[in-house]
This record gives sequence, C-alpha cells and structure tokens, in this order.
Amino acid sequence: MLRRLIAALDRLSGADVLLPLSRRETQLVVLYFLFLFLLCFARLGVFVLPQLDDLTHASIGASILQTGDWFTMHEGRLVSWLKPPLYFWIEAVFFKLFSVSAYWAKLPAAVCGFLTYILVYRLGALLYGRRTGFFSVFVLSTSLFFLRYTQRVMLDMPASFAVTLALYAAVRAERGEERWFLLYGAALALGYYFKGLQGLYALGIVPLYLLLSGRGRLLLNRYLLGGFLLCAALIGAWTVPQYLTHGAEFLWSQCGIGPLAAGGLKGYTNPFYHPLFALFHEFYWAPLSFAGMWFSFRGVNGQDGRDARTLLLLWFWTILAALCVSSVFGVRYLVPLLVPAGLFAGYALHRLIEPRLYPRVQHAICGLFGLGTLVSLALPPRPPKEPTELISFYRCVNAVLKPADTITLYRERQYVFNQGLVFYSSRPLDKQILSLNESPALPAPGGRMFLVTSPADADTVLKTLPPGRAELFAAGSAWKLFRLKD
Repeated sequence: MLRRLIAALDRLSGADVLLPLSRRETQLVVLYFLFLFLLCFARLGVFVLPQLDDLTHASIGASILQTGDWFTMHEGRLVSWLKPPLYFWIEAVFFKLFSVSAYWAKLPAAVCGFLTYILVYRLGALLYGRRTGFFSVFVLSTSLFFLRYTQRVMLDMPASFAVTLALYAAVRAERGEERWFLLYGAALALGYYFKGLQGLYALGIVPLYLLLSGRGRLLLNRYLLGGFLLCAALIGAWTVPQYLTHGAEFLWSQCGIGPLAAGGLKGYTNPFYHPLFALFHEFYWAPLSFAGMWFSFRGVNGQDGRDARTLLLLWFWTILAALCVSSVFGVRYLVPLLVPAGLFAGYALHRLIEPRLYPRVQHAICGLFGLGTLVSLALPPRPPKEPTELISFYRCVNAVLKPADTITLYRERQYVFNQGLVFYSSRPLDKQILSLNESPALPAPGGRMFLVTSPADADTVLKTLPPGRAELFAAGSAWKLFRLKD
C-alpha cells in the first residue's frame, strides 16, 4: 500500500496535470498559503473571549470608542498603560467600521500571523533557498502552539511580525538594497507600538549581526542611521506627549522603561531554565531546530551561509537569553522565539531530505495539510483557551439593565468585571467597594442601583445590609446580582 502511494506521488509530481510542471513548486506554495489563510481567518469569531489578556486587550480597543480618547488608552474609565496603543487603534477602527465583536478583536493578530508566515517563507528563501522557506512555513503552520496565537487577542503574534519584518528588511539592506534599512527602522517602531520593549528585539540583534559578520561599517550607513532616527521619531510622537502629560507614572509603566528597570515585573520570579524547558514542551519541532543549528556549522560554505547562521543564532539566542534573565515568564513569550526556531527546523529538513525527493515531499505535505485543514474546519471547534465564566453576567446586563442603572462591585477583582462589561456590555463598571459600609454608585434619574458579588460573598451581603435593602435579582455560577433599594 505504501509503495503504491509513493509511486502515485512520483507520477503526480512528475506529470503535467492540474498544475503546470514548469511552475509546480511555486503554485504548490501558493496553494499551501491558501489553506493556511483558511486556518488563520475562518473561525475567528466562534468563541467567547478568555478572561485574562484577550478580554483585557479587547476592552482597551472598545474603550477608545466609549471614551473618544484615541491618544491615552483606557480600560473603561481607568487610564491604562498596559501596552502601547497600535493594536488597540487597529481594533477600534474595525469596531467603528463594523461592530464590537470577538472576530474584529482577533483580526489584527490573525493578519499579523499570516503576514509572519509569508515573511518566514521569504526570509528562509533568502537565507538558504526556497526549500528552506517552504519547510519553515510547514514547521510553524503545524505547530499548534504558534498557530493558536493567530486566534487570540494577544500582542505576541503582532510583535513577532514586527521583529521578523525588521530582520527581513535588514538582510535585504545588508545585501545591497540599503534603502531597506528605513523599513527596518519603521519595523522597530512597529514592534514598540505593538508590545513596548518586548517588540524591540531587532534593535539589538541587527547591530550585533553587522559586527559579527564583518559589516560593522554599515552601522554608519546613512540609511541605517536614518532608520534609527525614523524609529525614534515615530516612538517619540506618542511617548513624549504621554510623559509630558503623565510624568513618572507613564515612564515607569509597561509602555515606558518599567520592565527594563525591574528586570521584568516586581514580585515575580522565573527560574533561568524555565523558558528552555517550555520551548521543548510547547514546540515539538524544537529538537529539529537544534539539529538545524548543528547543520548550519557543517557543510556550509561561503559568506552567505555563515551570515545566515550568524543571524539566526543571534535571533534565537538573544530572545531566549532575554526570557531567561527576566523575572517574569509566560509561555506566550515564546512566540517571537519560534520564528528563528522554525527557520532552523526548516533548514534541517532542507538538509535531511534529498533534492530529488523534494517534489514528492512537497506534494505530500500540501495534500496532507490541505486535507487536515478541511477536516479541522468540518469538525466542531475547540477554543484556544477557556472563555470567561462571567459571560452570562454580561448578557444579563445587556438584557435587563438600562443605561441609567449603575453597577457596583463588592470586593471582587475590579479589572475582571470592568473589562468584560466594557467589551460585551458597552459600559464600564461604575464603582467598586471593599466594605458594605461604603456607598454604592448612585444612578441617574429613573435608574436603579445594582450590586454584583461572587457567590461566596452573597451571604455576607444579605447578612450585613438591613433587611429588604438587597434583593437577589439574577445569578450565575460565578456571580450574583442584587438590586439595592433605598
């Protein structure tokens, strides 16, 4: 059976059917990207957003429309410098043009993810040839961990896109197209605007690469200097007015130098080996990535091969070292690291698979990937992360509360309820109280007062407030809503 399948693949890869043989390799790459496009975009709006990170980022985009403030980010009424504003600006534009929904909140990440795949192909082809480019895309598109972040309202995939774009532009520039250094500078700014300092990995990687590859003179190239100036001007256009307006509070935030000064985040610890262990746990292609590093030292002749090795090694180990020394680590921080890891794994496949077998392998990969894509779209989907357990509360608010009503939160985490209300109910939390002796938020004329608590605190509310003061109005598994009477 296997021999028959191999023979069929041989006949198909050598026959001039369906796709012209002269352009078969390129057209199979295009076909592969069409299937990948379906994976990235077909099911963005299916699921309720997870509570942390996804709903946080979605609520900031929604808050732009609710506050009318496009310059300083908010979570409801609260000023937020969680991250710089570019992702939230893009979200807000989609929300304004279409609707506030999970699909439009996820779309910027999906677009950045798909563009990252394209850049990986182009960069792999530039460094080691088109076979490496194709295999690298295959590796990353079959990594469920990497693919998952094209489906999340997270900033890690946009940051990966910016870093990859910066390094692609730098390679084009150092190979003679010097104007590409301007795009490198713009991509640096893009990385900052997506994820702050975590989007600026290429700022250190490229100068080190130029020095170690013997091209240190390019550090004084007018286009590279112009790229640095462009980066500084673009970043300063938002950060300088923010600092002048908000002072040290902005400077030490995650949009400023806070993470760099604290070595991560205060109060967190991260064993230095954790990121490397997490890489092997989350990225099952990791052994092949290290094999690619080994191959890059063996049988590679010429300056271009040595330069490609230097760039990818600096890219991989600079990001890994930054994650190892940081006091805080989440597995999502690995996403930018997987791009050079995927390129090394693609290069390993390039070296392991003989050129004469490549047409057969490319046909098999495209066929299996296409079949897998269609099957995955036909099967019931699974969420990339569990949705917020408070979605029933937000739907209750939409169904029974009026704009004049107020919602006061008792004791629970303010940011959790506030972010969900902003995104799913188009209204912020009015107030949080830590003691029932505090006054709840007062309603507008004709409005009602509501108090939301966790089920654990519901008995405290009934026992502490005077009889008849609090009436249970609605409840869910993770919340209880009381109507407060005068």
